[in-house]
Amino acid sequence: MAPSTPNLVLLLYSDRSDPVARALVERAAGLPYELLAMSLAQLIDEVRVGDLWNWRGRTIDPSRTAVVNRLVSVETGDGAVPPLETSFQCQEFWTWLAGALRHFRYVSSLPSSLSPMGSFGSLADQWLELPELITGLRVPAHRPSGSAQALHGDVYVVDPRRLYSLGSRATADNAVPRGHLAYIRPAGKLFHVAQVGSAIIAPNAPPHLRREQWNHVESFARAMSALSTSRILEHAFFDGDEIPVFYSTCPVPVITGREPVYADLLVRGLHDDIKSDPQRPAP
Repeated sequence: MAPSTPNLVLLLYSDRSDPVARALVERAAGLPYELLAMSLAQLIDEVRVGDLWNWRGRTIDPSRTAVVNRLVSVETGDGAVPPLETSFQCQEFWTWLAGALRHFRYVSSLPSSLSPMGSFGSLADQWLELPELITGLRVPAHRPSGSAQALHGDVYVVDPRRLYSLGSRATADNAVPRGHLAYIRPAGKLFHVAQVGSAIIAPNAPPHLRREQWNHVESFARAMSALSTSRILEHAFFDGDEIPVFYSTCPVPVITGREPVYADLLVRGLHDDIKSDPQRPAP
């Protein structure tokens, strides 16, 4: 049986100033569906969950609802602290939510143990796993702490959990603190690519980027659209002189989300992605 056409977009948010949440609320009229925004505290305290969800006298049918998940953590919300006091309660909640969201017609990202918003983990995870999934993807030459492998060149050391940090130059002995990564910083500057489903923009892409370099970025985005359960992402690449080198992907559009064109990408990309109803494996 063909899936039902959504008649509602349910925005679950921790912070209304999140670029995605803000853009959706401001541009709700551009969606062909009603938008219903619900905070994390409201989800925990006020929603009655079953085959149908009920909230403030409103019935929400998961089979007719698309969810945009912008829940960052159980410690943040819209002023009220949710009643989850221990790490065990938090883990139980995210596990329950991941299962509950699978019943919805569309979900922009499923919570994981690494990130309630969904992600591909740390730099170490991404640099190891994504080249195995995406043909031709280049990542920085790197080594973890404890590795005897020598690196030569412009060596930096970074905490792999900090997706928006380039770290700092290594010391003379190239010592790597426990839990950190050493890597050779590629030539060129970072530019960022916003992706919603299969739609992309790169508002700070350098003007000298050649067609074959952009083709590589587009090919990466197509592959991510096919394999990723996280439908809203921001990628970072070093432009360099050759094929761009991938640095990181993150479910928060920290850089591109500030651009005026981002709201248009989000509305258009979500509409097209919901309509396409892709079947994707878990990341």
